[in-house]
Amino acid sequence: MSPIRVGLIGCGSFLRHTHLPLLLASGAFQVVGVCDLDLAAARGVRGAAGAAYATDNAAQVLADADIEAVIITTRHDTHAALSVAAAQAGKHVFCEKPMGLSADECCQVVAAVQAAGVVYSVGYNRGLAPLVVEARRLLAPYSDKRLVYHRLQAPFPAEHWTHDPAIGGGRFVGEGCHIFDLICELMPAPPVQVFAAGGTFLDPSRVHIADSGIVTLTFADGSVGTTLVASDGSARFPKESTEVYCAGRALWIDDFTRLTYRDLTPAGDRELTLPRQDKGHRDELAAFARAIRAGAPAPNGLPQALRAALLSFAAVASLATGQPVPISQADYCL
Repeated sequence: MSPIRVGLIGCGSFLRHTHLPLLLASGAFQVVGVCDLDLAAARGVRGAAGAAYATDNAAQVLADADIEAVIITTRHDTHAALSVAAAQAGKHVFCEKPMGLSADECCQVVAAVQAAGVVYSVGYNRGLAPLVVEARRLLAPYSDKRLVYHRLQAPFPAEHWTHDPAIGGGRFVGEGCHIFDLICELMPAPPVQVFAAGGTFLDPSRVHIADSGIVTLTFADGSVGTTLVASDGSARFPKESTEVYCAGRALWIDDFTRLTYRDLTPAGDRELTLPRQDKGHRDELAAFARAIRAGAPAPNGLPQALRAALLSFAAVASLATGQPVPISQADYCL
């Protein structure tokens, strides 16, 4: 498989420390152009990636006929517009989460990608994490309804730009979408309702949107998934934990590092510990490459991207009204 020639749009710390090392190590990608509003940052990544050029103008990357795909890791308020422009330019699109900051933005992305016929993936990596993949394998034989709980806690400073609704969308849109996708990936049925309770737990003079709370997703088969999002958490405690209970069995994933599974008898128990935390970033980029070169399904393609986005918007609406919000499979099954 010849390397996919990519342009990178957005050269912040996440791109530099997470995606770039994986891109360079995979052999599946060749970085051609690099873009950031901070030209010095773009030049730094250009040097590390061996790219042909750096620019502060995304239009240059999108107009480059030598580039087949773009990887977008900019601030959240630019994701939809850049994804639309990339699709219209005939580029395959890998965009970090969230898909967009509103249902209208997300629908614009869907329309542009479908019209262009390009591959589109959004960065919901957790569903591709090796321990989550193993959890799905272990639970696949059982169609019983499930209880899933996920904790997402960390200190998330009040001054962080993601708390600005216009730029970051807030915690439930900006990062909650990750967890809504993860819960859906662990369930055997589609979500039908969202209910959320919470508020601003950080400094309310600086954060004017709910930053913490508990979101409950109800599924068509009666399964229930709950996530706790805590922005005023502890750096000295594991950030994430996932628990699944189904058919007399229990499964626990500790911060994407260790899996513990208890079957009905000890003979079926499993323990798996990874040498290092793996949230699925490597596997999602590999799957994106296969979708482009081999016609494999796009990882976290349009229906999955839209599903978690709509769940995040429903969570925000429920936080505001105190009422449950219905969601229909027809809204995201394209």
